[in-house]
Amino acid sequence: MLCALGRGLSGQPTAHVTQHTAQPTAQSPAVQASSALQVFLVTIGEGAQYYEKFGHNALWFSDPARSVDIAYNWGTFDFNEPGFLRRLLIGDTRYWVDGVPAQLLLDFYRQYDRTIVVQRLNLTADQAQRAFLYAQWNAREENKYYQYDYFRDNCSTRVRDVIDLAVGGALKSATSDTRVKTTYRLESLRLVDDMPLTRFGIDVALGPPADRWLTVWEDMFVPSRVRDAIREIRVPGAGAVLVPLVAEERVVYQSKGHQERTDFPTRWLPYLIVGLLIGAELYVVARVGQRSSAADKVFRVEATILAFATGLLGVVLLLAWLITRHVFWFRNENLLLLNPLALFLAVLIPLSMRRARWLRPAAICAVILAMLGALALALKGVPGFSQNNVPMILLLLPVHFAVAHGLWRRAVPRD
Repeated sequence: MLCALGRGLSGQPTAHVTQHTAQPTAQSPAVQASSALQVFLVTIGEGAQYYEKFGHNALWFSDPARSVDIAYNWGTFDFNEPGFLRRLLIGDTRYWVDGVPAQLLLDFYRQYDRTIVVQRLNLTADQAQRAFLYAQWNAREENKYYQYDYFRDNCSTRVRDVIDLAVGGALKSATSDTRVKTTYRLESLRLVDDMPLTRFGIDVALGPPADRWLTVWEDMFVPSRVRDAIREIRVPGAGAVLVPLVAEERVVYQSKGHQERTDFPTRWLPYLIVGLLIGAELYVVARVGQRSSAADKVFRVEATILAFATGLLGVVLLLAWLITRHVFWFRNENLLLLNPLALFLAVLIPLSMRRARWLRPAAICAVILAMLGALALALKGVPGFSQNNVPMILLLLPVHFAVAHGLWRRAVPRD
């Protein structure tokens, strides 16, 4: 999953970022700004592509007296980079920071009909200079690359961290202990609400680490959350007097076609409806198939396809947990619903169409899979099983039971 990204100014997509431990000093060979240096947070709204749904942001530094007018974007990546897909799959993707003329950045995102909000930060000359020197240092060839993490270290958290560096840690102090009623999963689902398949993929892939309640600080992995949070923050200004962090805010461009959803979508009802519809169809076809060879074949083909799909997804989830760096895929309780064991069922059902002796093993395998699905539901009441996957259970449990029921009636016919 690619988080909050946009398209890079070179035509490549842009994405999210980490924090370097080394800090630039006043002696760093960089362009020095005057006391007139101003710093702006530029927040880009969502776009049409899946990798644009989380939005984007950048820091714009402006000092006309020194011909400084540059926006630093901590979310550049390149789909065409050698090994990009492999590194993406194993959670070892490389991103970098890049600086571009500010007007070029604004024009680019306006061209793609993405909302642009600019906030002038209320920083002292020293604070602005500190942020500027860090951005310059970070953009050097030897410093600009980092290992991307879509929740904990992305383009938005990098921007957040630079602002926090400028104000001496005041942003983190004001936000790191305040909880909000959202999680990494809920935020992700909110932002891709108009993309059902992407939403389903997020629900399948994310494990329990994505379901703990976040602090305001952590929630700023979403660019719009940074924009909203700093509106309420006061930081030390000149003479250590507390001042609002945002001095001025304006909408530079309002998208005509894209609007970020503000509430969280209801998931359990649509998942339940789809699960019941698929389960009911399998049940009816299975019953009719006891009197019709054509309907029986349809049932077994459908059951085979479902078994193969769920088993394959189970293998992906298991491998993601065991051999990749995708921390948020770990301990995925969906393995009880999407179990690699289903691949055996996908083999046994076609065998049962040729030889009746394979029907009972297929039925037993299907019953085991249904029981594992029921276990996933039962574990919701057990401490330590905190994954927010009830919608997935409501979707898949009726399907598993319909397949198990249909195969069991064939394997153990009633008089």
